[in-house]
Amino acid sequence: MTTELTAWFNEHVARGSLIRFAVAGGFNSLVFFVAWHGLLVIFSDSDVRFLWAVCWGATGVLAHFVHRWFTFDKRKSVRWTLPTSIPVYGTSLVGSSITIGWLSSVAPGQLRLMGIVNLLAWGVVIWLLMRLFVFQFTTTTHASQGHPAE
Repeated sequence: MTTELTAWFNEHVARGSLIRFAVAGGFNSLVFFVAWHGLLVIFSDSDVRFLWAVCWGATGVLAHFVHRWFTFDKRKSVRWTLPTSIPVYGTSLVGSSITIGWLSSVAPGQLRLMGIVNLLAWGVVIWLLMRLFVFQFTTTTHASQGHPAE
């Protein structure tokens, strides 16, 4: 099933696309969100920004390799992509921690919903930075001749 699904994605959804990033990001975000929610339950008196930052940093390395494998490609070596992804994830760690702190003060009763909104907003920023600077992705002829516009 996994091989068939991967083949379907390769044919229908272009590498480097926001759609492909969103699928991989959905997996990464689920791992992040479960970890963050667990820490919120265990450490309910802790600063939400700190717990967010811990989970963001911990799942950033996982996200790098998931996006390398699924979203983009291996044109750039890990020796290039891993170190260049650190500033992207570092910037997004700080920025998303600040925004979740602000969102938690604006809508304290909706913290988990605000967390999802924060994840989505920063996900678009990360996709753009990863595409341009880390993987330096450029579109090539799509594998599917039936969908040349992709």
